[in-house]
Amino acid sequence: MNRIHAASLLLLALLISCQPTNKKLVDVDGNQYEVIQLDGVEWMAENLKVTHDREGNEIQYFIPDGDSTNIVTYGLLYDFENACKVCPEGWRLPTNEEWETLFNFSGDTNASNYKDTNFWKEAQNTNSTQFSARPTGIGNNQEHPNNFGENTLFWSSSIEDEHFIWTYILEKGKNNVRKASQHPTYAFSVRCVKASD
Repeated sequence: MNRIHAASLLLLALLISCQPTNKKLVDVDGNQYEVIQLDGVEWMAENLKVTHDREGNEIQYFIPDGDSTNIVTYGLLYDFENACKVCPEGWRLPTNEEWETLFNFSGDTNASNYKDTNFWKEAQNTNSTQFSARPTGIGNNQEHPNNFGENTLFWSSSIEDEHFIWTYILEKGKNNVRKASQHPTYAFSVRCVKASD
């Protein structure tokens, strides 16, 4: 093998090794999730669907619209107590600050950049961030409508007071992201961020 050919092979190998790769996150049940990096933070690009906490204990959860065929597509819904225990090792619930950086709360919270275009039938959706939010609705003991197909709420780790926890809400037909406090017994979607070292 001549030097030019060897140098070309080495350069090709270096170029291949520098290409971005799609990372996968695996939970304690063995489910795999797409991971994206936004503003220097690694986020799950899918809703969590684990049925055990980090220690392997069974937990309570709700199924979107009560239909088990929705789990693969929409993930599961968790009350706040369980939401705090389900992120894989090395990952955690995002804080208000992280959610607001993600959604650019200081400017125009353009929800279309975060909505999966296959699940929100609105012309303006782009999902340009690849965050791919889907309208999972909420989980509760049938005290209220579950709003499946209408909205999705994500838990924050930030607590408003001893009775309410902050959430971030994307809604059908609305191009802003809303922030609202919720009772911790309701069940919402979970996205995790990688814990900093």
